[in-house]
Amino acid sequence: MATVTVTATGPAPAGDPMLKRTESVQGEPEGVGDLLHRLVEDGKAYARAEVNYYKTVGTERASALKLPVIFGVLALLFVHAAFLALCATLFVGLASLMSDTLAGLLTVLILAGVGGVLGYLAYSKGRAAFGGQS
Repeated sequence: MATVTVTATGPAPAGDPMLKRTESVQGEPEGVGDLLHRLVEDGKAYARAEVNYYKTVGTERASALKLPVIFGVLALLFVHAAFLALCATLFVGLASLMSDTLAGLLTVLILAGVGGVLGYLAYSKGRAAFGGQS
């Protein structure tokens, strides 16, 4: 087996993932204070790297969801427009059978009833999902 010669060149630059040497320039072992200082600095560097990683992941996910969210909001606007057209159609249909005032009141009562039923279903399903807790 061939012999290998290793020479110490000094501490690695800041942010370098390579291990730092454990001896001073004069060949003396590092003190406990130096080791603790290096441990704290390495911990800070690791924490910064983790924060940067999660920032990058979050930014990528947010940019990937931007277009689907825009399309979803536009879809909701068009569904809302269709619902308003249904309400107007209900009013016009009732207005052809009775006076406009009574048709408007009946339209409001029908839509409030549908909203009430849907609200009650949401309340009861939500309460059941949480085990009947108040």
